Amino acid sequence: MLRSKFVVVNLTLCILIAEFLLLLQISAVYAKATNILPLSRLTDPPDSLKSPQCCVPVFLAPISTSENNVYVTWSSNKTGENFEVMLRASADQGKTFGPKINLSNTPRADSLDPSIAALGSNVYVSWWERNQTSNEPVMRVSNNSGETFGPILKLAANDSTIGTS
Repeated sequence: MLRSKFVVVNLTLCILIAEFLLLLQISAVYAKATNILPLSRLTDPPDSLKSPQCCVPVFLAPISTSENNVYVTWSSNKTGENFEVMLRASADQGKTFGPKINLSNTPRADSLDPSIAALGSNVYVSWWERNQTSNEPVMRVSNNSGETFGPILKLAANDSTIGTS
């Protein structure tokens, strides 16, 4: 009985910490957008998101697992240019991770709001490509546990056109 209470308390604490971190990220983005306090470039929304019809992005790092594999994806703008979708994969339950992979690599568009799912050796990563004239969902698929990915699939295209990577 004591062990189950410990698990419930531990899980509740983890949920509260996650909620706090999410609220902190939202507050940081809002504060920067309203000039309340100075923050780094990582919380500054790109120009394509400063239009009134678009929401402010929340920068998270979605995670997915399959067997011993752990996959993490996120948006990054370390170069100060466009946001890109990055991925790192682990084949040993997250003890070590392979190199960063730039999945989007799209000039003239911000790649934001990544989402990830894994099943067996298949890894599916989707995100939004946004610029001044377009807001389009795209995805890339790996069939070998994230070692390589196929081309960018443009999901909104009527003719199911496959983009280039």
